[in-house]
Amino acid sequence: MRGDDRLSVYSEVSNGSLVFKDGLLDFNGSAQLVTRKRSSNKKYYVYDAAGQIISEENDASQDVTIKEIVYHKGKQVIFYLDKRMRLSFIVTRKHKKLTEEQIIEKAELAPSQRVLSIPLFNMILFIGVLRFRYTNIQEYEIALGYDKKYRYPIKYLFSKGLREKNTFNTSKLKLLCHTFFCIIPTKDLERIYIETSSINLPMFLRIHNDTANYYYPFKKNGFDKYSRKHYLYNTFNYRISKSLSIFIRKSVTGQLVLVYSNKLHKSIVVKEAFAYVIVKLFARKNNRIILFEKFCEGASESAYEIFKYARQENDNMARFIIDAQSDLYPGLIEQFGSRYIIKKNTLRSFYNIFKANALISSDLATHIQRRLYDNDRLIKKKILDNKNKIFLQHGVALATNVFERGYFNKRVPIAPDYIVTSSRRESRNFLKYANYKQEDIIPTGLPNLDLYVASKESVRKEEITFMLTWRPWDLTGGKTEGSYVGRYIQFIRMINNDPFYEGKKINVVLHPKAKVILRDQFPDIYEEIKSKLYAGDIKDILLKSKVLISDYSSVTFYAFAGGSNVIFYWEDKAKAEKEYGARNILQKENAFGDIIYDFNQLNAFIKSNYEQEQKAAYQSKFSLMVERTDGNNTEETYNYIRNILDKERGLADAEYRNKRFLRNERVLQLSGQENIQSK
Repeated sequence: MRGDDRLSVYSEVSNGSLVFKDGLLDFNGSAQLVTRKRSSNKKYYVYDAAGQIISEENDASQDVTIKEIVYHKGKQVIFYLDKRMRLSFIVTRKHKKLTEEQIIEKAELAPSQRVLSIPLFNMILFIGVLRFRYTNIQEYEIALGYDKKYRYPIKYLFSKGLREKNTFNTSKLKLLCHTFFCIIPTKDLERIYIETSSINLPMFLRIHNDTANYYYPFKKNGFDKYSRKHYLYNTFNYRISKSLSIFIRKSVTGQLVLVYSNKLHKSIVVKEAFAYVIVKLFARKNNRIILFEKFCEGASESAYEIFKYARQENDNMARFIIDAQSDLYPGLIEQFGSRYIIKKNTLRSFYNIFKANALISSDLATHIQRRLYDNDRLIKKKILDNKNKIFLQHGVALATNVFERGYFNKRVPIAPDYIVTSSRRESRNFLKYANYKQEDIIPTGLPNLDLYVASKESVRKEEITFMLTWRPWDLTGGKTEGSYVGRYIQFIRMINNDPFYEGKKINVVLHPKAKVILRDQFPDIYEEIKSKLYAGDIKDILLKSKVLISDYSSVTFYAFAGGSNVIFYWEDKAKAEKEYGARNILQKENAFGDIIYDFNQLNAFIKSNYEQEQKAAYQSKFSLMVERTDGNNTEETYNYIRNILDKERGLADAEYRNKRFLRNERVLQLSGQENIQSK
């Protein structure tokens, strides 16, 4: 029978919830059918009040029989008899492709799994136990990537007949008859990276039978569910080429993911471990305030502005971590001293990180790791345990739809605890889509905006800057027309062939992430275009730019705040939105600059924008997206953060208490002005 809950044999609605009828229960003794904790598309048995599974007369030859389907609040509960005649149910949504029978079959075929990964010579060996309830399966494979394009066959050590005989036997000895192995050559992994540019390759089990192909997350333990602790799981590095290594991590649901990264010197690992032991044995309390920017390579964003203000306020706990290879490092040491400016990946840097009370950055906290994509359990544990991960943002979060990517979902381990926002619209997005509460929002505006606002009247705007945001799906170093690198080559040719650009300073800027990956993993391509690229601080050229050409980058907000005209180059907008997995927030109706969809239009639009001031219509659109432009963002953000941290520590003296009182008053005033919920 298929119908609504009013006609159900097994369920009814009580107080707005769908529950079992007549004393029926699930395994945990609960009568609730649809709950937040109930996994979708997973098989559950129905029990009577005595704790016995409801069943009919056993007939092993009988097929699955659907008893009824109940619809409730956008979900459907399918009650059915499995092949062993036991009453079961699945909570699911209507599937676009699979029938109800196929949904049941997929759930019935879901395997139990225990897996080990072992590097052997030029391969990675996956070995373990993979037990299916039924053996009507023709192919078993491991599939790699979001598109599951790359597949590798699974082989069993024992015959199908032996496995079938022990399908429902779960003794440890009998489970060994389901032992499997799968080999993935490292040369294939290198080829996949070159072909796809994918940093993360999620792993799936693919099975094929007469009915359909079914995919399941490939897990180390098939019973793994959502857990923040999965964030700490990493394997050792497997070297797959001269400059490339790979390791395996878990997603928050326990799915195994292959991750590409660059090589890591062993001495760094030793320093980190030594610092960790020192802090554990001798450090009395965690009192450091650690500030850093993207990859710890710069000092041009909001984290640096907060650090400067902290030193101005004689905050002795603030430390700024930066890579010693940065051109800015010597000047920072000279200005602030080695006590407060710390080299990345040194013993001192690791010591200070492990003593941190707050991790304050203009990017996610993971940028404090030893390298961009890292199997660093110790720092990951620090990130996971720290409750003061404060995200200053490297730009206003109203360009691409970052909320659909999961970084700001509080269920994700690396998600910030507090986020600085620059407008009521931006704040509402974090409250509505990312599970943040109003007390998690710091509504003081990005500190870095102060520099651009101040430059609007004080800095001459005469330069032209070309900077596209990075595309993780297109970073293999390919130079074909339309590729990421190809766009830059087109632009360089354009300015070289037009006398309009003679005598003007033209800045060609790779996105920092793209620059790091090209430099480390595609050095031949990087060296070829290096001489044409701007190598300094991006902030310096944005402050002086009359025209900025970009696409979906948050730097467009900074540039416009500073008085620049922005040209949005959206030739691959549809492709980008598909790859991002969501429609961009920045669209034609709210874009604060001219939009072009064809590279051939770019030259004319640059020339017209170079000769004109910002249009009033664009200024009006911008003011709705960025409200904090009074030049006081740095001071107010620092005070707001100090107020948060002061709640966790004692106050040393009267002067400090007085400062805190004044900060509290301003924080309360700002919170009252914001009225995020009501507007």
